[in-house]
Amino acid sequence: MQVVRALFDGHDIKPIETIRTKNKTEVLVIFPNPAEEILPSEARRLFRGSGRGEKLTERLLKSRADDIKYDTR
Repeated sequence: MQVVRALFDGHDIKPIETIRTKNKTEVLVIFPNPAEEILPSEARRLFRGSGRGEKLTERLLKSRADDIKYDTR
């Protein structure tokens, strides 16, 4: 996951840093809560497991199957 700082003026998002990507890329934009400052390192920690190659879907399906087994007992 690449983190890029940008400014939002109410209409457009303008990157402060160079965005290094070769192709069109889907992005997720997160607006910080003004009352709560989160460091970029903390934000990355919160996103752990949600990136490509993390097999999130498989882990969620296995967890749900385990829950169903537990609920039927």
